[in-house]
Amino acid sequence: MLPLQVYKKLYVSLKEHRRVEDDLRDLLGEILNEKYINTLQTRRLNPLHYAQKNFFSILFLAVYRAIGIEPEKRHYYGMLNHCLRGLVTGADNLLDDEYKEMLPLNFPEPAIRFKSIMHILLFDRFIVRITDAMAHRNLLGSADPARLQQKLFEALVPIGAEEALEEGGVRTILPPEKILSTVHMYKGGKLLCLAFAAPLLVESAFRPQLQAAEQGIYSIGIALQLIDDLTDFYEDISHANHNYLVSSIFHRGSAEEKAALAKAQRQSAQDFPAIEAQYPESVTLIMEETIGEALHGFELLEQAGFRINRRQAYDLIKNLFVLRGV
Repeated sequence: MLPLQVYKKLYVSLKEHRRVEDDLRDLLGEILNEKYINTLQTRRLNPLHYAQKNFFSILFLAVYRAIGIEPEKRHYYGMLNHCLRGLVTGADNLLDDEYKEMLPLNFPEPAIRFKSIMHILLFDRFIVRITDAMAHRNLLGSADPARLQQKLFEALVPIGAEEALEEGGVRTILPPEKILSTVHMYKGGKLLCLAFAAPLLVESAFRPQLQAAEQGIYSIGIALQLIDDLTDFYEDISHANHNYLVSSIFHRGSAEEKAALAKAQRQSAQDFPAIEAQYPESVTLIMEETIGEALHGFELLEQAGFRINRRQAYDLIKNLFVLRGV
């Protein structure tokens, strides 16, 4: 569960994010025929569970608030962030043959590919509407809707391009430092940094704070991807995806760990031992690296104006491990 002191710190931004989602649902009704919208009321999550589910979206709003960005702009940035999250989720659904829903669509339940395509189409339309609304309300400064839309697109493409390199599997196990600098910088760091593409274009008065915050979020994103690599270790082996734990064992693990990895790569069974039991040295090393990277990220957020002490940051990191199943 999210640490209580951190939850209290994020509560104002949690309420802001609920308004973001409410306004996007209204926008959905303006764009899509109502017969394609599921109007059944879903159970509203209690605030703590809502904060867990939407932690990073809420954190971004809290960082904007701490930096001093005005409420109306924060709201629009929050809407853009949710759209970017929706685009990434829709694409991931298609790539992973799964369905995580972010819009209440009324299409046949088995039609997960079509619903994912609709997510991509709709969130793209939302971005156009939102950027036009910002221009109409004189919130873009010297920028214009087309320029902002292009900036968001340019930020998304390299992240997708990295995913494209892994389609069909990879044949080379890169060294750990290469994984960080060529793979996880996109899948982890740059992915979360999408939240700063719009503010950095528009908010020239807050550029130093935003740049510090962006670097902090980048570090936290790297840490998050390292956690995911622990959780997805065996799945990544079966799909021949890049994985930091695989790389660490292959390039710097003990002889025993390397032998266990080779066995896991040869077999397709699903009942392999827990990674912390099979690869204790490498897992411990990566957890230490992850905690250090995340703590550095929160230190940078503090420099940007988002005040969080080391104890709270450490509790948050532990919560991220739990959320990711480690």
